[in-house]
Amino acid sequence: MKAVVLAYHNIGCAGIETLLKNGFEIAAVFTHTDDPEENIWFGSVSELAATKNIPVFAPKDINNPIWTRKIKEINPDIIFSFHYRRNIPQSILEIPPAGCLSLRASLLPQYRGKCPINWVLVNGEKETGVTLHYLTTNLDDGDIICQEKIKISDTDTAKTLHEKAEATSRKLLDKILPQIIDGTAPRVPQDPSKATSFGPRTPEDGEIDWSMNATAISNLVRAVTHPYPGAFSYVGEKKYYFWQVTQLPDSEFGLNDCKKRPFPGTIISTNPLVVVCGQGALRMDFGQLDGGIYMNGAQLAQEFKLIKGTMFGLCESEKIEATRKKSVLILGVNGFIGNALSKRLLESGKYQVHGLDLRSNYIQHLLDSPDFYFDEGDISIHREWIEYHIRKCDIVVPLVAIATPIEYTRNPLGVFKLDFEENLRIVRYCAKYKKRIIFPSTSEVYGMCEDETFDEDNSRLVQGPIRMQRWIYSCCKQLLDRVIWAHGQQEGLHFTLFRPFNWIGPRLDSLTSARIGSSRVITQFILNLVEGNPIQLIDGGCQQRCFTDVSDGIECLYRIIENKEGICDGKIINIGNPENQISIRELAEMLVEKFHQHPLHTNFPPFAGFREIESGTYYGTGYQDVQRRRPSIKNAQKYLDWTPKVGLEHSIESTLDFFLHEAVNSKLLIYKTD
Repeated sequence: MKAVVLAYHNIGCAGIETLLKNGFEIAAVFTHTDDPEENIWFGSVSELAATKNIPVFAPKDINNPIWTRKIKEINPDIIFSFHYRRNIPQSILEIPPAGCLSLRASLLPQYRGKCPINWVLVNGEKETGVTLHYLTTNLDDGDIICQEKIKISDTDTAKTLHEKAEATSRKLLDKILPQIIDGTAPRVPQDPSKATSFGPRTPEDGEIDWSMNATAISNLVRAVTHPYPGAFSYVGEKKYYFWQVTQLPDSEFGLNDCKKRPFPGTIISTNPLVVVCGQGALRMDFGQLDGGIYMNGAQLAQEFKLIKGTMFGLCESEKIEATRKKSVLILGVNGFIGNALSKRLLESGKYQVHGLDLRSNYIQHLLDSPDFYFDEGDISIHREWIEYHIRKCDIVVPLVAIATPIEYTRNPLGVFKLDFEENLRIVRYCAKYKKRIIFPSTSEVYGMCEDETFDEDNSRLVQGPIRMQRWIYSCCKQLLDRVIWAHGQQEGLHFTLFRPFNWIGPRLDSLTSARIGSSRVITQFILNLVEGNPIQLIDGGCQQRCFTDVSDGIECLYRIIENKEGICDGKIINIGNPENQISIRELAEMLVEKFHQHPLHTNFPPFAGFREIESGTYYGTGYQDVQRRRPSIKNAQKYLDWTPKVGLEHSIESTLDFFLHEAVNSKLLIYKTD
């Protein structure tokens, strides 16, 4: 069989050698250039391929059509991926008739994601393995061909476990490759209910939390010891690395008495160097001062005057930073997302919120919070206030925009001025003062994209004709996305773009805004029910949308703000619920059903029916729409471990309930039954 191989690391070398041993013709090898910031302790795939006279390539982006064409020209029967670090696009996956197979160093469906060998050690697993499975565009979820288990000993490190995985990979491939050649290899779907997934690890993940027990800290040390960056802790501002440790029971140093037990991180012996943990203690066998030389623990204590009672922990500057609440500037804080996000941030106890908006009716319940600071103002007028607060705050979330079809069809220049020009000013302030910006893109940027599911990283953004001024909103937001991306690439702007897909829930907008046609569709429908007017279905209401509950959306946005280990920097993240897809007509029908079931419905006129209306009549000649808007949420799942949970019926019920109570309380009633 003719194969193309995507490979890196020792397992990549093992895969190539085993394929050749079993009679495969390797027509080309694709690998990575080595990262100068990475400790390259493993074998070179490119050197191996060159010595075997195999053409070798190292594309910066294998998603580029150049490489799809190249692989099509090679016309392989099969593609293998051995420790290759980038996602493979569908355009390549569909090339070989025998499929694309990946060899992974974990027992799928467990330990999907990044760094499985390090993670199994961190988590104290006693067993792992290697899995040969089919590649799909989703992360590590393809059908399993075969697996081999690996026992993890108490003395294993990431390096020794890599070596075991390499040897096991050779054994597995030798066993299964003949079956792949003759077409008899098994294929078993994964059980998603048993799946676990883990993200990437960074050097900062090696910091020791001494409140953990001795076993957990020991597992961390062996998971990141040489050749990895290492586990570390601080005394004052000095950073110490620990490369090998030994667990000691509490009884050895008289730590059984909880009342006399020193605080975790305390040195209780210097020769040997012993540190108290949350449970148990650790003998620090080998370590070094950052920038210093490798030595045993006793010498480390002697050289750097570490005495009994000294405490390891955060460095002093980190201690100060850890106790400081981060400040978030929200422009448009009274809006739907702004008020819900502010509530979530304040409830966490970790943030101060500074907000600006034209009104404060939806944030009245937040005004008494000691961490909430509100000013009434307009972003197009209060520019000095905005610049000052961008300099002052850590994170900026600009939520001010004209975002309803009637506005961007009838007032395109106003949309451009606010949505692009004023927001561009904010982006430039963030770049100037080195502040992180979390910018609300929109599902609208996909425009008339042909894809069934809109993918953040690969779907094309397709605009309608210029005469259809409805697209100016989409075009403005897309251009600003591109400008933000460019600032990130050229000036190091810290940013995340998020795209909300049809969020609904309480405080969505207002019945007053619906009365002038400047609201979301569900609010417009509720106003029709409140006032006893027919629900108008634009072009019959056949357009499909995926409605997302605001509680789900805000939780995802909160995780973006948290940004653990910088995971969201430079990312585009769709926030939507692909399972809640429904047509606008179906939404209206469900809403009417819920309205009739609501205890307040007798305060309002009888339902007046549906009325179909042409979009041009309702919005004007510059309007155009798309029939579907379904998001991929792979980035939210991959980087944030987020999946929406709230069903559509609940979202509709809570939105309807809020507006009906608002209508009753504001005395908008025009009808009352006996």
